[in-house]
Formats: sequence, C-alpha cells, structure tokens
Amino acid sequence: KIIKGDSYNVYVYPEDHAPPHCHIRYKNDEAESVVGLPLLNLIAGKPVPKPIRNVLSNKINELTKAWTQLNPNN
Repeated sequence: KIIKGDSYNVYVYPEDHAPPHCHIRYKNDEAESVVGLPLLNLIAGKPVPKPIRNVLSNKINELTKAWTQLNPNN
C-alpha cells in the first residue's frame, strides 16, 4: 500500500505487468481503477474522482519510484 486515504487505498504491486501503473481500490465498494504512471491516464476500471486524482498527482514521484523499485524488469 503506497497511499492510504479515507475511502480508498493505492497500491503498486511487485512483478506487475507493463505499462507502469497503480491500482486504486475503493473501500465502500468492490470497484477498482488502474491508472498509468506518470500521466495518470485511466487504463481500466471506474473513473478516478478528482480529489483522488489530485492526491495521485501530488504523490506522482512516490508512485513512480515505487513502481521502479518493485518492477525492475519493466
């Protein structure tokens, strides 16, 4: 878990497939969003609410660093 929000958590998984991305899992339902890094483009799932997109944008360096460390072969 890279970011813990009130209604969501953001994950970067080790040995994940390219392209670089993060997973947003929402606590109030079973929905998930997959967002590309570093452009924050929606790859799959439900659209990311603007407040969460803002958090991702502010943490983009942390997210991309996590991807690089956990997925050195991608």
